[in-house]
Formats: sequence, C-alpha cells, structure tokens
Amino acid sequence: MSVVKPNIGPHGGRVKNPLNFDNAYARVRANPDRTYHTTGNHTAFVVVATLGTRGKHANERVLRFMSEGKERARAYYCCWGHLTNCNSTHIDIYTKAIHAG
Repeated sequence: MSVVKPNIGPHGGRVKNPLNFDNAYARVRANPDRTYHTTGNHTAFVVVATLGTRGKHANERVLRFMSEGKERARAYYCCWGHLTNCNSTHIDIYTKAIHAG
C-alpha cells in the first residue's frame, strides 16, 4: 500500500537520525549488501553510497535509497536531518533506518 505524504518543500521539517551523514555514509560503504527496512511500512531497501554525477551536486557524496531495483530517494549532506531532500522527496523513513547495530 502506497502512502502519499504532503509536499512540504525541499529540506522541509527536521528529523533526528541515529547517525550523522558522515557515519551513515561510512556504514553503508562498509556494508554495501545490507538490507534495511523503512520506518514506515517496513519496506526492504538497500543503500548505495556514491558520488553525484551532475547538476549542483556533481561529485558530492550521496546515499541512494533503492527498492525493487529502482531509486526511491537520495540524500546529500545538505539533506541530512530533514524530512525531505533537495527534491522534496520524503527521506526520513530511510535515513532513520540506518543505524549502528
């Protein structure tokens, strides 16, 4: 079942993530095949730690949240700690799921 969240704009709201962006990026790089589950409906996803390839985020570190072989969202350093990313996509269900343990 798909949940439609309200559009609150880019970098909308605040969220407390278990790890800061640097630690989350390092954790994902060290565990590239780990499966996580969203904090919402527990959908399985993997995270790809890479660099942006174009636009204003070219060559910046990015965490890409993938489910069923498709990118569902992404987070750059500037997005971390917000409910939404630069494109107004809700990322908190992914970012809160990356934690130590």
